[in-house]
Amino acid sequence: MGEDFERSSSSRYIKGMHQYRDLATFSVLLISGLCGEVEAAGQMLIHLGTHDQAPYGSYQADKTFDGVAVRVMGCVLKRMDRNFVVEVYPWTRVQLMAERGEVDGFFPATLRPERLLWAQATEVIADQKWVWYLPAASKLDPLSAEFKATAKVGAHLGSNRLKMLEEQKYQVVLRPASDEMLLRAFARGGRADAILGGDLAIAIAMKEQGVDPKNFRTVLAQDSPLHAYFGRKFLAGEPDFVVRFNTHLPYCR
Repeated sequence: MGEDFERSSSSRYIKGMHQYRDLATFSVLLISGLCGEVEAAGQMLIHLGTHDQAPYGSYQADKTFDGVAVRVMGCVLKRMDRNFVVEVYPWTRVQLMAERGEVDGFFPATLRPERLLWAQATEVIADQKWVWYLPAASKLDPLSAEFKATAKVGAHLGSNRLKMLEEQKYQVVLRPASDEMLLRAFARGGRADAILGGDLAIAIAMKEQGVDPKNFRTVLAQDSPLHAYFGRKFLAGEPDFVVRFNTHLPYCR
């Protein structure tokens, strides 16, 4: 899909239409497959936010940034003849920036009613299932009322999974910043009876950390696909943008 995404050691430079910035607090990556000037086409550069979360978008060993959701976004926007920048932040910050209009949109994210007050969601850009992970020998039933009332659980900070657990009064004891950190904390044992994670992210984390999946028993919680969101402020200038985005989406998944 188009260009590779890499970090730059300089504070800022422009290489043709490819712009990179690497500051103390975040990285900015340009995804572009176009020739010519954006201004000449009368189109503004689109600023998107995301986080480092394999397999949806993460830094690779060769310093490129790649993933399932990144490739879909790049494919769709290339088909739309649009240049865009991806800014990589912690997930909670990405969402706050999007709500404030500091980025034009963000991805990948599950549907959440309150987000629709200030953004519009696209159709599904990537699949995801919410899965309970328990020690292999555990006899607990994560779908039971008893489990909900007594089990100690965890999910990563800023996720819809954590929000759901807290809203439904689960006994949450783990709130790390990512699914990778969640798995690491759970695998050490002692604090939580189970964790609720995204299936693909946890699978990647297990592989990277050398954790044997056979050490866990899994129970499907729900199907929870991922979308991109574009802010109302951005859409005020292009009200049909999401409709056009969705038209190209089937060719990119």
